[in-house]
Amino acid sequence: MKYLNVLIALLKLNVGYGEYSTITTRELGRVLGISQQSASRLLYRLEREGYIERESSPIGTRVSLTNKAIGELLEVYKILHKMFTGLKYEIVLYGRVFTGLGEGRYYVTLPYYYRMWQEKLGFKPYPGTLNVRLTPESIRLRRILESIPSIEIKGYTNKLRSYGGVKCFKGEIDNIECAILLIERTHYGPDVIEIISPVYLRGKLNLKDGDMVKVKVKL
Repeated sequence: MKYLNVLIALLKLNVGYGEYSTITTRELGRVLGISQQSASRLLYRLEREGYIERESSPIGTRVSLTNKAIGELLEVYKILHKMFTGLKYEIVLYGRVFTGLGEGRYYVTLPYYYRMWQEKLGFKPYPGTLNVRLTPESIRLRRILESIPSIEIKGYTNKLRSYGGVKCFKGEIDNIECAILLIERTHYGPDVIEIISPVYLRGKLNLKDGDMVKVKVKL
């Protein structure tokens, strides 16, 4: 993790994710124990390599961490969390159930994907997905999932067309095993997740459109 010390220094200066904070290169240099000029060069490299977004300000530089930066910090947190507590890390997403476009059943049961679900996730999924529209805070957490390691299912091509890849995370809804899918090619935006499970979740949990669900994502 090439810039871990710099990212931690930015956190100490109250730079966060999703909103800009104003800092000066003098402040960053002081925290890192380097010159103001060296701090300026570091910010340039961080921006160029996708760890921060920044814009000029009359009193300094406005900086925000990106998904890439948060992903690396989260990986460090997971290691430390496991070392000190012996527990696995998870995040929790909240959202409301809605009826999708009806394509989930088709894609879940395609022979290639169906084989991959079993090999990668360890279960045979019910033929369909549960569609969940996330709350604003959970949308931010979903964006973090996009940038961290996951169970990857690669896309493939047959004689008719090509199919996209899928990032998968194991999880639970009301103690029922499931997997959260971040699909490469989808009609939905970042406010939606699709979920598969060995059981019919709508029926098992008596869910209807508009119901709020809590989804635990295991990392």
